[in-house]
Amino acid sequence: MLFGLDIAGAAAAVCVAQYITHENLAMLAAIPGAPQTVLFGALFWILLFERIGMYRRSFSTSARDEVYASLAASALSMLPALILFFVDPILFPLRHTLVLALLLAAIGISFMRYVAHSGRQRFPRTPRRIAIVGSPERVSAVPGELSLLPSDHVVRIPVEAFDDDIAASLLEGEVADISWLKIVRERNCDELIVTEALPARMMPELLRYTEGNGITLAFAPVRIRPHACDFTIRRDGGLALLYPRSLVICTPGAEAARRLLDLALTIPALVLLAPLMGAVALAVYLDSGGPILYRQTRIGRRGKTFDILKFRTMRVDAESASGPVWATHGESRTTRIGAKLRRFSLDELPQLLNVLRGEMSLVGPRPERPFYVEQFRKMLPRYDERHLVRPGITGWSHIHMERNVDTSAIAERLSYDLFYLEHWSIFMDMLILCKTAAEFLFHSAA
Repeated sequence: MLFGLDIAGAAAAVCVAQYITHENLAMLAAIPGAPQTVLFGALFWILLFERIGMYRRSFSTSARDEVYASLAASALSMLPALILFFVDPILFPLRHTLVLALLLAAIGISFMRYVAHSGRQRFPRTPRRIAIVGSPERVSAVPGELSLLPSDHVVRIPVEAFDDDIAASLLEGEVADISWLKIVRERNCDELIVTEALPARMMPELLRYTEGNGITLAFAPVRIRPHACDFTIRRDGGLALLYPRSLVICTPGAEAARRLLDLALTIPALVLLAPLMGAVALAVYLDSGGPILYRQTRIGRRGKTFDILKFRTMRVDAESASGPVWATHGESRTTRIGAKLRRFSLDELPQLLNVLRGEMSLVGPRPERPFYVEQFRKMLPRYDERHLVRPGITGWSHIHMERNVDTSAIAERLSYDLFYLEHWSIFMDMLILCKTAAEFLFHSAA
């Protein structure tokens, strides 16, 4: 359905482009090589949409977020086509119409996606019914590790002597006679998670039973946690071996891609925003004198410290008596101009220099001060995983939560940051940047 909507949005864009420019794109058929070039550009667009997951379940939690995702995906997909249209001389006569069609296609596809997402929200997905079977302590631990929605239903089936229960059931009858499997069927569960190892001889019959009743079978070895890594399973003879590997975002290729994206966007941004940054610097100086920039030690990649740069928004002596203080809304320590800068997130602009120097990225977990990092490490065992990558000016948690949150919300912020690390892609970075830019323009980022 999404593919059909994308085609409809693109077709409408072509019609509108022809109407505006008074050109007929059907003329392309008469130009040797032109149809193949245009077809290549269209196929590349579709292939990239498929590869970055635009035809799978979306990360977008709202119809508006779906628009940001579609615009980010279109920006990535149209770039090769734009290059083709300007490099290939056979397309010169119609390049203005083709470029306009591309831009309108991005808008049309985003609109169709907005409509589709709005419609889907009226018909939410069927809640999952998950049965968890195993020893009592493990059954109680698994639900907290799953990505569940409020509508999902979990059936906990603790079994005190798991192995003995299976052995007794198999001696007396078939797999279908196992007591906990009967409960799974009676409760109409569509997913079964087993926390214990099962005898190899019962697997074929168990799979026949679960597959025949529409139940997905999975194993959850509680001692194995995919913290800061992914796993692949391969068979080697009679063994199933579990191979850990680094998260994609931690690989050299991903690091190079992120750095290339940072430089490609940061250098032009510094040039374009130089007048604005100069005006902000002057406003800070006229309001409260120097220094104009505020430096503060933060924890960066692999736990290394660096000085983050911001336009100063607070009094020079703001922490001279109190020591480190967690920033909150309505700060009494802010200067008159500082409150306005924080409201529109203009105080963050000097961090582009941190990105240029390689201390930060445009997208990533927000860096924290060493004083608070030590506290959060004690509270949250996985907190240091945020330091696997360069910290960012914006991030997945930044676009889903307010800029200044209470320390009680740090666990929620960490969950967003870990989601970003585990699901990273260049497209995800583009999506975050697109939404951040929109919120910056409409003053909702702060």
